[in-house]
Amino acid sequence: MKDDYKTKEDLMKELDEVNRKVVEIENCKSEFRKVQEKYEKLLNSAPDALVFVNNQGRIVMVNARTEKMFGYVNNEVAGKGLEMLIPERFRSKHREHVAEFFLKPRVHPMGSSFEIYALKKDGEEFPVDVTLSPLNTDEGLLITAAVRDITKRKQAEDQIELNYHIQRVINSMLKISLEPLSLEEQFERILDLMISIPHLSLQSKVAIYFAEDDKPEVLVMKAHRGFSKEERIPCQRIPFGKCLCGMAASLSETVYSNHINKRHEIHNEKIFPHGHYCVPIVSGGHTLGLLNVYIREGHKRSGGEEEFLTSVSSTLASIIKHDKTDQEKKHLQVQLAQSEKLAALGRFTANVAHEIRNPLTAIGGFARRLDKNIPAGTKEKEYANFIITEVTRLEGILKNVLAFSRDITPHPEKHNIHEIIERVLKINEETCREKSIAVHTSYNDMTPIFIDETHVHEAVENIVLNAIDSMPAGGSLNITTDKKVIEGIPFMYVEVKDTGVGIPQNKLDMIFEPFFTTKITQKSTGLGLSITKKFVEEHGGFIEVESVADAGTTFTLYFPYRLKP
Repeated sequence: MKDDYKTKEDLMKELDEVNRKVVEIENCKSEFRKVQEKYEKLLNSAPDALVFVNNQGRIVMVNARTEKMFGYVNNEVAGKGLEMLIPERFRSKHREHVAEFFLKPRVHPMGSSFEIYALKKDGEEFPVDVTLSPLNTDEGLLITAAVRDITKRKQAEDQIELNYHIQRVINSMLKISLEPLSLEEQFERILDLMISIPHLSLQSKVAIYFAEDDKPEVLVMKAHRGFSKEERIPCQRIPFGKCLCGMAASLSETVYSNHINKRHEIHNEKIFPHGHYCVPIVSGGHTLGLLNVYIREGHKRSGGEEEFLTSVSSTLASIIKHDKTDQEKKHLQVQLAQSEKLAALGRFTANVAHEIRNPLTAIGGFARRLDKNIPAGTKEKEYANFIITEVTRLEGILKNVLAFSRDITPHPEKHNIHEIIERVLKINEETCREKSIAVHTSYNDMTPIFIDETHVHEAVENIVLNAIDSMPAGGSLNITTDKKVIEGIPFMYVEVKDTGVGIPQNKLDMIFEPFFTTKITQKSTGLGLSITKKFVEEHGGFIEVESVADAGTTFTLYFPYRLKP
């Protein structure tokens, strides 16, 4: 048996060996700490978030960039399930990817064929690129996931794509504006283009409103897209200044809301949840209409979306102005053609009138001489009277034809227009009494103005005679005068209102045409209103007419309020 006894010298040697090994261990520990610190510094200096996951799907370790990117601190993610960093809607698919990777570990860049989103601690999602790598360790195989936040890159890519689609839509809109389509058809085509653009957080529900010329203070829906049959369109007509849309129109600036609130004055209980971009269509500081875009409730306002919608509204303004210009051009062409036709007609009628006047004067003169010499009660006397009556009527027609065809310059002098009106009423006083027509006058401004007395007398008389003729069974004739400023220009107006049979709406546009008359049962040249219009326009004025069948007609003659020649 071997002797286990050790000498002091042996013990001292073993102690020295132990001390040496302790020093080596401490040195190793120090080197390990240095390597660990260096490794951690390398991990933490990486530009990407690094996540190490085991085959149970639990996070073994992360670098500092991960905690900063996802909003966690003090190792809050270590030991937790990886799914805490993944949006819930992607988790099921993610489990399949993890299982597949552990079966076939390899370097695998993700996100090349589909978009990947990560989830921050506060619940915010953001786009990422992820590269997976296998890592063999003493504890087994780990997955190393290098995660890079690509929010800015994604925003830049989306903006580039959005700009492309915006330019495409704007170009298509301009092409549509050149096609032979009605304004409503152009609007509908443009709305189809708008809702086709990706990356816009819209509800694919849009509408265009247009302020019509006869009611410029009211927006009227002209086109819409995206509403199902079950959905009720919120607003059909919107007064300026009322509700969000009306506010945008009156302010000429975009109004935004991400939910239905108290500013939504026009809505119903069954309306779907939504927000709004209300973008006015403005040209030259004047609101022409409105682009109303519905967005998802709670949607965050986007500068890119608003910039696009503003571009669309500017293009719509150009299209509307182009359409108005085109309509005005067509109207002017019609007026020019009508003017040329009337000029030719005037020359023709003047020549005819001159040719007829001399023989007619002779016939009238001889008929009146015969009438003086023919005994009363005879057939010849009756025939002579008939000839005289018809000659007188024809002389009146010739007078109107010559008045219409001649280009006579008015000679304005200072006159009180009310005295002219009173003379017209005095001449027709007996006729009004016989027909039981009550005459009422209201003169609110007695200031004399510069007018051609003869022309104004004939213009007012033609209107009054028409009013009397429209009331064969009696009625009321009201004449009012006053001063009115229109587009900065002062006018003296004469309003002649009757309670007669009225003028059918389908004939109102034709009543000022030469030789047009509604007096089918009476003998009329149809020149009275044409002459009246001519005389009023010669003064720089204009005529307005309103009529309701079986309720009466109102003619208003406007004369410039000239106090000096």
